[in-house]
This record gives sequence, C-alpha cells and structure tokens, in this order.
Amino acid sequence: MLPWTLIHVISHLLVAMVRWDLILVFCASGCHIFLGVFSVCLGVILSIQAEVWLAHSVSPIWSGGIFFITGLVGILCAKRKTSYVIMCFIAIAAVSMVTTFVSFQLLRVGLQNHATDGSTFQKEVKDPLIIIAMGTAGVECLICILSILLSCRVAKIAKEEMCQQREGMFHIKVLGQKDIVVVTKPLLDSAKDTAI
Repeated sequence: MLPWTLIHVISHLLVAMVRWDLILVFCASGCHIFLGVFSVCLGVILSIQAEVWLAHSVSPIWSGGIFFITGLVGILCAKRKTSYVIMCFIAIAAVSMVTTFVSFQLLRVGLQNHATDGSTFQKEVKDPLIIIAMGTAGVECLICILSILLSCRVAKIAKEEMCQQREGMFHIKVLGQKDIVVVTKPLLDSAKDTAI
C-alpha cells in the first residue's frame, strides 16, 4: 500500500508544480499587459508635451503596443498549452525583447541635444518621463527573458501531458514463443484483443 500512496503524493506534487508554472506565466503576461498600457500612456503624454514629434517621444507608444500583444499571447499560451501557441509566445517575447532594445536606444536620444555640427551633449534638465520610459523598457526586457524561460517550461509540461494521454492506449501481451497480442483500451475501458 505504501508505494501507491507515494506515487499518489508525487503525482499531486507534479500537478501543483504544473499549476505553479502556469500561474507564473499568467503573472508574467499580466506584467506585459500592465507595462504595455503604462508605456502607451507615457508615450501619449510625451508626444503631447513634445514641441516636435521625434522618435523618442513616440517610441513608448508602439513598443507598449507590442508589450500588450505579448501579454495577450502569454495568457492564451497558459490557457491552451498547444505547441503552436507556445511557439508564438516564445517568438513574440523575443520580438518584444528586441523592441525594448530599440525603444531604449531611441529614448536615450531624447536625453541628448544635437548640434548642427553633428556633436551631441547631455541635456541640462532631463525629462523624468523619458527616464521612467527607459526604466519601463528595462523592466520589460527582464520580463521578456523570464517569459521565454517560462514558455519553455510550459512546452515541457505540454509534452508530458501529451505523452500521458497517449500512455495506456495499448500494451502488448506475449502468450507464447510466437503468439503476440496487442491489447487496446478504447474509451469505454473494454479490452479488445488483436492477435498479430
């Protein structure tokens, strides 16, 4: 009786680990969505305040949109756990990470003045909204890395679940030296013997 209870406890722990990983994917996706909305709001405020629209004033808007889409795909990944959705989440998280690098570089341009001779120098008064947008992009980059790692874990979980569903579909009985029987188990749990 002891081995069965040990197997029962281990199976419950594995289920709890699966749920924990999925909860982390939901949390990371929620962070993507929150940072996306926050970044879009910062971009709108920066573009309203700007005398001239430059790349650094609108970069939080388009990067925030990509962050938001990443979060939506992450939620879909945690709910469905299909290989296609998991691969989409990994890809969009990687694209989102590249977007954070581009946005960060464009926001750095907003902290510098450019002279007509091509030289640049730091602004005396730095816009705090640009610094906040840079921090948002940095945090989003870290969450993208976490999301890629978590989605790999979800892919492993999905593969294990698929193998468990296939497990037990049939087994082979050896009746003699030359008699092999394949026993299939349909959904109604009635065994059907097929001699080969």
